Amino acid sequence: MAKALALAGLVLAIAALALGIALWWGLLNAERTITMKIDDVRSSITAEVKTLNSSLTERLASINKTLEELTVRVKRLEKRATAEREIVIVPVDQPIFDYYVDFLIKYVKKLQFDNKTAGVILLINSPGGAVGATERLYSTIKGLNKTVYAVVAGLAASGAYYTAVAAGRIYATPSSWVGSIGVVALLWPDEYLIDLPDYIYTTGPFKYYGMDLTEFYNDIEKTRANFVAAVLKGRAGRLKADPEVFETAKIFNAETALRLGLIDKIGGLWDAVEDMARELGLKNYTVVDIYEKYNATGFGIVVPLISGNKIPLQFLMNVSAPPVFYLWPGAIQIPHHPINVTPMPPAAPPEEKKPYRPYVVLDLSHGNIIPRGFFEVLAKELVERGFALRLARDELSLQQLLENATGLIIVNPTVPFTDLAAEAFYNATRRGVRALYFADMRASGMISAPPFIIITPYSATTVFDPLLTYFNITVIRAVYNFTGLGAHDFAANWQYVHVNGSLFNASRLILLSPTAFAATSGLKLRVKAYMFGYGEDVYTIAVRTGNFTAVGSVRSFTPYFIQLGDNYKFFKTLINWLVEPRPIAPLPKRPSGPTPLIPPIPPHTTYP
Repeated sequence: MAKALALAGLVLAIAALALGIALWWGLLNAERTITMKIDDVRSSITAEVKTLNSSLTERLASINKTLEELTVRVKRLEKRATAEREIVIVPVDQPIFDYYVDFLIKYVKKLQFDNKTAGVILLINSPGGAVGATERLYSTIKGLNKTVYAVVAGLAASGAYYTAVAAGRIYATPSSWVGSIGVVALLWPDEYLIDLPDYIYTTGPFKYYGMDLTEFYNDIEKTRANFVAAVLKGRAGRLKADPEVFETAKIFNAETALRLGLIDKIGGLWDAVEDMARELGLKNYTVVDIYEKYNATGFGIVVPLISGNKIPLQFLMNVSAPPVFYLWPGAIQIPHHPINVTPMPPAAPPEEKKPYRPYVVLDLSHGNIIPRGFFEVLAKELVERGFALRLARDELSLQQLLENATGLIIVNPTVPFTDLAAEAFYNATRRGVRALYFADMRASGMISAPPFIIITPYSATTVFDPLLTYFNITVIRAVYNFTGLGAHDFAANWQYVHVNGSLFNASRLILLSPTAFAATSGLKLRVKAYMFGYGEDVYTIAVRTGNFTAVGSVRSFTPYFIQLGDNYKFFKTLINWLVEPRPIAPLPKRPSGPTPLIPPIPPHTTYP
């Protein structure tokens, strides 16, 4: 019994010990858990405190910055209040259009009657703008009864420089660009060939068109002359080069502009401020922005600028009437989308078989860019000589029409001839068919790019065409008349090349930027001219080899332009040559079996 009791006591003791150990272990784990939670809470509180401190620090910094700005502003206001005189900064940092100028000169005019204003400094960074807006800003600045300086800080091109010459002194920061003295006009010549629609009734012949196309061009030259006159007046006694240097419309860096006398000093705003204060003998003065002076908000950018901060061409065509600008062309964004144009007429239905009559083929199978006016003149000349004009809308019809054609006319192809078509064309000239090939890098026309109709110049779409190499000829690019500066008549403008000579019956041609060719042989019409990238040289602008004649102009043979010099006489001579009576050999008989539509003529083949 005693042993049993002792054993039971031992068991109870062991159980109590186990229970004690379990309780101790539980308490230990609880302590650890509580400690971990306390650490987590402490870390969280520490992080929140740090975040709060950081936020408070940032807010205190922002408050301190605001206080500093307010302190500076208060000091400036105090200085303004105690200053006897002010030098007012007028920013010209937008394209110069009516809406911007109307806003700006509202405040500029107030300076006229402000006795506290001692002088005005134009701070310029602009590519120019519309003619009317520029001249209005210029005359407003010029009429101020204050001393005016101008500082170019980036760009003072075209109308912006026109505005700058209203100032007594012009400064420019070292990397600024200055100049571009000239005019840009946006006008598609073919618009003058679109007849007045029957739903528009006018009381005068020029109510719709405004003026004759040639008169419009002459007025552009007069506008350029106004710009030049303002420069000569504003920079009187300081220009160090012949005025023709500026009439090239070239833009100059600050160093060159200083050497030429377009500016007075290379320097920035504070250089101009110090010089003005010294000139006016100012001691107690302050400098203030015109918008700050009148508690106005500076004019925001409302021009729909796109990539590169350029002005869309479509915007320019609608922002000013007429669309004539003192504007640096480098600021214009040429669109990659259609502009408003007159829709092309629908394609003609398939031609029916008609009784034979002599005809000339006009190639339309190679994406040809042909001005509307050229069609008019060409068809008129052919009809008067008893010839029909047949249209080749694909290479198959071109080859078929060449079988009985008297001549072929190709104008500004943008798709190269295939080898088969080129061979057929070359063989046709060897049989006696004559060809006129017109290439004009500047001529524009409408091309179809579904769902749009796009106006584009030939130079934007031209490709290398191996066809010309069959006659040892290739196209280069347009040439210009760099001696045609200071023109008082549009035909003397630098873009018009004057050709004198007897070749091709061309004694006095006046061609709009004709395209030059490289050719190894043949009769060549050559002229001394300038080509960008190659300089001044004697260039070939028309060449005849055998039955093939290439002419480097199209626009010069459209209405208005064709009246210049002997252009019409020259074009008639070309058409006479194309259709003059002569023997044309028939095609050789085709061998049986599958052959190309028009096989190449063997080199040994001869014709009487």
